[in-house]
Amino acid sequence: MKPSLRAARATDVPLVARVLEMAGRGHRPRGPWDFVFAEADERARALQRIAGGEPSWCHYAVFRVAEQGGEAAAALCCFEPRALGGTSLAAPLAGAFRELGWSEAQTARAAAPLAPFMRCFPDMPDGRFIVENVGTLPDQRRRGLVAALLEHVLEEGRARGFETAQISCLIGNDPAFFAYERAGFRVVESLEHPEFEALMGAPGYVRMTCAL
Repeated sequence: MKPSLRAARATDVPLVARVLEMAGRGHRPRGPWDFVFAEADERARALQRIAGGEPSWCHYAVFRVAEQGGEAAAALCCFEPRALGGTSLAAPLAGAFRELGWSEAQTARAAAPLAPFMRCFPDMPDGRFIVENVGTLPDQRRRGLVAALLEHVLEEGRARGFETAQISCLIGNDPAFFAYERAGFRVVESLEHPEFEALMGAPGYVRMTCAL
């Protein structure tokens, strides 16, 4: 069955929150959101606040959703950094910390593990069509939803006049890597750091681009 593709709506915030969590983990058991928000209940609340709060590249408004059988099953985001006012997540993270009622000391401790991620996550240049936060609900995988979403958003990027699309992939996440390759992306940069590998169990990220 061919999936139905659409822009995300406010009612998709729970799905987007789950996709943020899955995308951060890649093929590993934990990702950045797990390190910042260690408790599952707090993580779920925080990610829903991020997905529905301040504008950012983790906000539902920049997501596209694939529906299968009338149910939202997969999503990814696409955006141009300048149009968002930059790629900082400081404001949505602050909103999530307020949502949880955390003290300054708690937020400082929680934010500390993000440093290795910042060393390895690729830059997202202005003027480039960025695709990120790709994820499918576990029981909906291997149905071509990500491939359909990638094709859809790359066509959107072309229609909006962009020349290059970019996506990142955690090194070792072979299913994601090959899906991006099939969509036309190629590796242009590898960013690795021992602190990242010690934390995540993966060397770092690759930056992949696709000519539009």
